[in-house]
Amino acid sequence: MNTEDDAYERLAAADPATDAEPRASVLRAKIDALADEPAQDPPSDGDELAARRERRRAPWLVAAGIAGAVALSGGGYALGVTAAAGGAQVAADRAGSEALPPITLGGGRDMAESGADAAAGAMADESADGSGSADISLPGWFEGRAVFSASGLSDEAGVATAYAYDARESATEAGAARLAEALGVSGEPRWEWGSWQVGPRDGSGASIWLSADGTAYFSYNDPAADPWRCEEELAGIPEQDDANGEDGLVEPTFCEEPAAAQITRQDAIDEVRDLMERVGVDPAGFELDAPDDASEGAVWVSAEQVVDGQRTGSSWSATVSDDGVAWLDGFLAQTVSLGEYPVVSPAEAVERLGDPRFGGSSWPVLYSAEADQMLEARYAEEEQSEPTAPPAPPSSGDDLPWPVSEVTITEARLGLTQHHDDGGSVLLLPAYELSDAAGNTWSVLAVAEGVLDTTSP
Repeated sequence: MNTEDDAYERLAAADPATDAEPRASVLRAKIDALADEPAQDPPSDGDELAARRERRRAPWLVAAGIAGAVALSGGGYALGVTAAAGGAQVAADRAGSEALPPITLGGGRDMAESGADAAAGAMADESADGSGSADISLPGWFEGRAVFSASGLSDEAGVATAYAYDARESATEAGAARLAEALGVSGEPRWEWGSWQVGPRDGSGASIWLSADGTAYFSYNDPAADPWRCEEELAGIPEQDDANGEDGLVEPTFCEEPAAAQITRQDAIDEVRDLMERVGVDPAGFELDAPDDASEGAVWVSAEQVVDGQRTGSSWSATVSDDGVAWLDGFLAQTVSLGEYPVVSPAEAVERLGDPRFGGSSWPVLYSAEADQMLEARYAEEEQSEPTAPPAPPSSGDDLPWPVSEVTITEARLGLTQHHDDGGSVLLLPAYELSDAAGNTWSVLAVAEGVLDTTSP
């Protein structure tokens, strides 16, 4: 590479837990012991705030997250990245954001998710007799095969800045001590389950855990500020009825739903901004937002990192009640520049979509509204109650079906994408978002091949 080699190599070696070996059986036993019951999946009904509320009620999820930090790639960078990505998607959909969304390489989002918002539109397009969409055919990229060409795009190469996260000062014992002091958590740091932890293990008081990963991902909770916390919550357990020898169930007892929070949206945002400053993170590098909904027992605040006018996909999130911050998740690593790197032209980026070495894919990262409606129509057609005849095979000698779409890319945006190297470092690399005239979007790495180390690890 060039003179930026040294910077890259230093960051690639920054993960202090790269060589950690996870012990899955031990971690599982510790998680189950902490929970006093086997772990189970949190709610997945799409309600972000409800899901977070349920998560707050289950202390074992914190332990499971810690275990995940160790189990994923030793150093555990994937935990922070995954959590951050979820927050970034929420921010990408919110109105009024000034920053452009992060770019994600590879295949697109879940088709059912992408089609959900178009369901009403697809139904509205149907005629009164229920027909109108049955003959819609999906484009060939639905089959995962496409040929790409460019129209009206520049063939001039350029340069762009690459970045990386440096966690060496934060993801340490000293960093955990500083974080705990800033957040008012009592105790000394202890190394458990692949992370630094401070505070009681039983959830009786405020605590933190700090992952030794490439982003210094951390989580903080204060049960005194949790509006959903209650002393007892039984889901119903079997007991023996001595009178008749039959099994019965204890009548379940549930936490009462908290009253609507009185804290305002702006006050909640200001409180999170103050916490960020206290732990040494400049909130000026983030977009802070909160839903304008006073019906819940707390306000959920998100803070999306912005670099060069682009959201990076890394974020903070907090649950703020009238009694303070109940939960806080974020990252502490510094974002450092690796300097300028050569990038290919938009026209050459389109050619890269056919080369898997650069993260391109025939599957769109984002579907257009029309494609969403096509997918929704296909689902509706497949769910019809009337039986259908089996399809007829091709006749002898016919051409064999192998649909391939011809996609013309008309727009290109140069932005940033997260890349996680095998050593545990997390980089922000230049990437293109490529769109056709209909609004379907693909993505591909923009960095010139000459400065990429493509040797196998």
